[in-house]
Amino acid sequence: MAETSTLRNGLPNPISGIYLRDGAITVGIAPECGGALTRFEVRRQGMAVAVLRPAIAPEAGSHCALGASSFPLIPYGGRLRQGRFEFDGRRYQFPLNALPERHSSHGDGWIRPWTLDHLGRRDAVMSLEADEAAPFQYRCTQTIAIADDRVSIELSARNLSSQRIPMGFGLHPYFANRSDARLKAALPVRWLWDEELMPVRPEVNPDAAGFLRHRRVSELPVTAEYADWNGRATIEWPTMHLRVELETQPALKHAVFWMPKGQDFFCFEPLAHATDALNGHPMRPPAEDFVVLEPDATATQRFDFVISFPDSFRHE
Repeated sequence: MAETSTLRNGLPNPISGIYLRDGAITVGIAPECGGALTRFEVRRQGMAVAVLRPAIAPEAGSHCALGASSFPLIPYGGRLRQGRFEFDGRRYQFPLNALPERHSSHGDGWIRPWTLDHLGRRDAVMSLEADEAAPFQYRCTQTIAIADDRVSIELSARNLSSQRIPMGFGLHPYFANRSDARLKAALPVRWLWDEELMPVRPEVNPDAAGFLRHRRVSELPVTAEYADWNGRATIEWPTMHLRVELETQPALKHAVFWMPKGQDFFCFEPLAHATDALNGHPMRPPAEDFVVLEPDATATQRFDFVISFPDSFRHE
């Protein structure tokens, strides 16, 4: 269903409104805006509750996906040092797409328009065609579906190059209502970052036990990166009696937090690989945890958000 969407201040939204609905769940999509989501909310007792923040107008001159509710990360996520790396003896250069930063961010899928191939009441399929000017020649399809108590996002990438390429999947969701949220996940390893938020070395996560019990999101640092994750996390909003179980298939091993000051959203970004992994790290080889695609081969990654409404929560 296509609709005209507006921002909360009543002004027209530059991100078009196409909505999927089933039962209590509504999801908005914007193919032209990096294949992004523009809304993810559930209705409880007649009220709409945001799981992800509703889309907002991005800052002037920035990519529209930065104002979205979520966007896909492909063919890599996080920062890539100066946009450069080598693989199989070939040098690659991705555009510096986060100026004035000197590193490239999140691949190229989020800054390019996708095509809407199918639109149903409960599902949609978008595709990202190969860009001849891009470092990698690949095609990606994104399927978004609502079924009963869950929203599923599936990314499927096919290598259109004549040589092998490393493919990394991820998702960049902006979860709503940080002040009420808490998170539970197995995060045994933490990356130490430098002043540019680039990885220096992995270390034992000193708060691993706290994450296993639940951590209040409002108490977490502004940015952090974790590894050796099992690909599952639980996010709860006790005041709203809302729980979301995030599941990744295959299980992803890395996660990045971003919680900017002065905002009531937070990002918990599931990723296949560590930041700048295409360039390798001490004791970790280049392209670790990437899927290496042979010519014409395909890889698929799925993200499930399972919704429930517990009557009560453990107090921790």
